[in-house]
Amino acid sequence: MNRPLLKQVCLIVLLVMLATPAKAQTNYVTDDFEIMFRAGPSVQNKIIRPLRSGTLLEVLDDDAGNGHSQVKTSRGEIGYVLTRFISDSVPAKNQLGRMEERLASLTADPGDLRAELADAQESNELLIAENVSLATRLKIAQDRIEEITNISGDSIQLTEEAERLNNEVQQLLLQVDDFRIQTETLRDTADNKTRLVTTGTILVGIFLGWILSLAGGRRRNRSNW
Repeated sequence: MNRPLLKQVCLIVLLVMLATPAKAQTNYVTDDFEIMFRAGPSVQNKIIRPLRSGTLLEVLDDDAGNGHSQVKTSRGEIGYVLTRFISDSVPAKNQLGRMEERLASLTADPGDLRAELADAQESNELLIAENVSLATRLKIAQDRIEEITNISGDSIQLTEEAERLNNEVQQLLLQVDDFRIQTETLRDTADNKTRLVTTGTILVGIFLGWILSLAGGRRRNRSNW
């Protein structure tokens, strides 16, 4: 095969390759699907409505029969779905959406990031100042509580001292009353003794007078003899 013919064959093959559309395409299995939310644990039960992937469900019974679980929606609806279609992890699509939002925030304009950082720093400074203010107020409150506690303690001590002194006064009053009674008793006894002495003295005087009168009478009689 000569060179001109070879060049022509290569050119034709190249044109055919460029003109032929590509048949192999890359595709993905989607996780965006719907499951049936039924009135009972069987495919024969009535379909209440379909539930899209990512719908939040509260599992009431994970073994309701026939491979179904009894669930409750955020609307308060109670029904049954196939257990194999529910999971305790967030669906990949939802996770991807969150990751995309996070990536968008991380790749935002540097000016926006600087503004957010400045706002965060300002908020942090405000929080620090508020924390210092709260700490100061807390210290003042603690000092006041300690002062009130000390005053209360002194008041309690004063109350106890007053009660003790009052008891002592009552004891002293009882002793004074006993002393008064004893004094009155002694006075009455002394008065009685005085009366007795006086009466005895009078009686003794009368008796002595009588004796002396008798003695005088006898001497006169003897002299007459």
